Parts: sequence; structure tokens; C-alpha cells
Amino acid sequence: MVGVDVKVLKIVRWEGRKSLKRLYQTYYSQKPRIKPPTMIDRREFAFQPFEFESYVRHIAFRGFQELKDYLASNAPRHAYYSVALYEIPEAKSMEEKVWLGSELLIDIDVDRLKGCSPLKIGDEDIVDDDCLLEGYKAALRVKKMLERDLDSSSTIYFSGNRGFHVIGSCDYCLKLGRDERGEVASYISGLGLDVGYIMPLLEAGKRRSKAFKAAAPSRDDPGWRGWLGAELEGRGVAPGGPLDFELLNSLVEEVQVPIDVQVTRDPSRLARIVGSINGKASLLVVDVSGGEFRPGPSLSPFSGYLEVKALAGLEARILGYGLSFKPGETLTLEAPVALLLATKNIVEPVSGEVKVV
Repeated sequence: MVGVDVKVLKIVRWEGRKSLKRLYQTYYSQKPRIKPPTMIDRREFAFQPFEFESYVRHIAFRGFQELKDYLASNAPRHAYYSVALYEIPEAKSMEEKVWLGSELLIDIDVDRLKGCSPLKIGDEDIVDDDCLLEGYKAALRVKKMLERDLDSSSTIYFSGNRGFHVIGSCDYCLKLGRDERGEVASYISGLGLDVGYIMPLLEAGKRRSKAFKAAAPSRDDPGWRGWLGAELEGRGVAPGGPLDFELLNSLVEEVQVPIDVQVTRDPSRLARIVGSINGKASLLVVDVSGGEFRPGPSLSPFSGYLEVKALAGLEARILGYGLSFKPGETLTLEAPVALLLATKNIVEPVSGEVKVV
């Protein structure tokens, strides 16, 4: 590519995390696709090094260049920033930091979605392309809920492994406390939602009175009535048509998004830095708010080919590649999928070249 620096690393001996760190450091030292959060000087940053499991926290940067320099020098396994804004983000305690407000963070792991069960291989989880696409659909629904129902702008990020983050930002959102954030999470996930409140003239299996007719929900209605109305229209049920209590309950299950409620409740949570590498899969954290997401090699900062030895068997579609192999097999894989599987200890690279862009 014209104007883009490419560095080629030869793989002659795989040394696990040490080799991964070398690749990450090369990426961060080139022109990484880092997108800094707004008001960077008010954020706390946290990093997990390759060398140990604990996190280095309470770090602050005065500007974007300082953040890039830190990533290039340290090449962390994971890189995060706070959705909270602080007066003194580098302070060691929350009281000393002086909280100024927090964006809304909604975390969607695809293993919570109906019909999506990650492949369990040893201690590792593998998410296939179909489940990632379902996760993106769920993230789009959350984004629409935030924008339509809560008047909050929002952005969707692929987490670089098996899920998505949706971050909502608005003036009043910043000051919401734990209880209010919990209500937002309950609304999105439909926790405790009773169709009887939305359609009060309906009972299970019958109408409460033949003299009255419940107003069918329309996609133009506010809140959950609007979401159920849209689902009904999508199934060909015209506004004012016959309604069924069981059908409405099943539609609630279709619309609700099973998010991690505790993440949204907590105003001090950390989000992954966009453009950083997720050390659980060696894929990039990517802004996918533009209306299209497709699993593929573009989610990786690496290209090239690697010869690998399979440490376990796998049959799945990952990053657009159909994979089928047994333990002990030697095969050649494109670098994005080879490094994803190597990060999860499913294959071990033997030789090859990795291009880092």
C-alpha cells in the first residue's frame, strides 16, 4: 500500500507470549490505528503487561502522543481507558481522582446471545463468524435504543475477541449514578419486562374484555411498544390486527439484548482503547459504527503466512476462513487466523513471515 510502512518479521522459533509481544511492539512502533478517547487528559489508563497477570493502573497522559509513546515502549497485552472523567485521573483512590462524570458502557459478549455457544477448546473459547455477526446485530439494536429512547449518541466497538462495546455519550448521561445506570441496563436487556404493562388489556390466552380492544403497538410508539411494533410489522402483523399474548412475549425475547448489567452499572469501568490489540485473540479493537461489520483478516494488524502445528482439533469458520484440522497436523494459515489461534494455544507457529502494518 502506498504511503504505509510495512515491516516483515521472520518466525523461526515460537516463544509464546514473548513472540506475541515482539509482534505487538512492532505494530505499536509503526503507525498504529489508535483512536484516542475524547478529553484524553481526564481519563485513567490501565494496561496489562505480557510479563504478569496484574494491571498497571492510575496512569494519565496529557495528550495523544504520550499515549502512543507509552504503547510503543511497553507493548502491553491489553490496553484500557476509563469511561469516567476525573479531575486528577492519576490519583490512586477514587476520592482523590474527583469524579466528573462517566459515559455509558454496554458490554455484549456473544456467548450470552441465544443460539451462540463458543467452542470450548481446553481453557480457551473460540467464537465463529456467525456468532460475531449476531453480536453485531445486537450491538446495533443497543445503539438504536440509546439514540432513540435515551437521546444519547453512541459508538460501537468490536472488542477484538468475542464481543462488542457500545458507548453512549450525552450531557445527562455523564452524571447518572449506579442505580440510574442499572435502570438503563435493565431497559436494554428487558429485565422483568411484563407485556401486561405494554398491552394492559391482554391476559394470557384471552382478552380481558370483549368490549375493549388493546391498541396494537406501532413502530412509531415510544419505548418498548415501538420495538415490539417494529417486530410485529416485520412478521407481517398489521397495526390493529389480532394480537397474541404468547407472541408478544416471544418478541420480547427477540428484542432484548442480554448485556452484562454490572458493567453498565459501574461508572468507573474501563473500555479497550480503539486500535489497540486484544491480547486474548491478537485482533484489533475496531470502531464498527458505520453500519457494516464482517469478520475477516482486516480485523488484524498482521498479514502474511505461517506454517503451524495444530495442538488441538478445530472445525469452524474464523475470520472468513473455513478451518478443519486435527491435533498434530501441520498446515499453512494466513497470519491473522494463525496468530489468533496461536494466542489461544490451539496452534503453534513453526515458520513463516508476518507483515506488520
